Amino acid sequence: MSVNALHYLIWKYSTTMQAETGNIIYRGAHIHYVTYGHGKPILLLHGGLSNKLSWFSQLPWLVASGRRVVLIDTRGHGDSTPGNLKPSYRVFAEDTLRVLDQLGIQRTDIVGWSDGGIIALLLGIEAPQRVGRIVAISANFQPSGLIPEVNRARNEFYTGSLNKMTYSLRSWWSGAGERHAVLEAEIKELWRTEPQLDHSDLQAITAPTLVITGESDIIDLVHSSELAQRLTNGKLEIVAGAGHAAPVTHALQINQLIASFLNIELTM
Repeated sequence: MSVNALHYLIWKYSTTMQAETGNIIYRGAHIHYVTYGHGKPILLLHGGLSNKLSWFSQLPWLVASGRRVVLIDTRGHGDSTPGNLKPSYRVFAEDTLRVLDQLGIQRTDIVGWSDGGIIALLLGIEAPQRVGRIVAISANFQPSGLIPEVNRARNEFYTGSLNKMTYSLRSWWSGAGERHAVLEAEIKELWRTEPQLDHSDLQAITAPTLVITGESDIIDLVHSSELAQRLTNGKLEIVAGAGHAAPVTHALQINQLIASFLNIELTM
């Protein structure tokens, strides 16, 4: 799918779809959410230093297929405030459950990308009754799952000097604006220390789970394979030629995998 086509879809659906927006207040933060459509719910959880708008290649067809799509800005990202807690995946998972409570959603399928995939796995452990199926895209269960060379390069990128244009683009992608520098430092530290899930944690996840990783992802392929194998009901799919941004760069393949796994008709 071309960039122009993606821009068209964003424009088309942002002007025609009716959205329900809201916020919850939990542990010092305002957590922002948006829902589109009606029907069986599906929750989309974005990655670190990103925001809900990163799902522009998935939102339109999911709504068109008859699903109620829930988007959340993770604490400190997008339109959600950071509060006064140190970021952690468990705090993010708690925030997510409070949003589902606010919306009256007792059970939902979850698609999580990167940090969002980690949050989805945690929900599968800590609130299994709330989780239908999980699609975890480019997610790791230990910091060691990051390819060392790529992780070092990423750290250098995030700590190196930036020109004004580069910083503006990254601030836009996280949606944090003037808060971006602080958020960036906090999330970088989170990536260094979390998640800390062991094999027994993964085995406790009983929800059918599709693990998707890019062939050239920053998550080690052996690590992704181990994740899928240790899950009680896991399956691995590797997207050829894709990196960590597969939901954008390889949207068609990702959408086909999501649709097949969740038994949704891919209408676009």
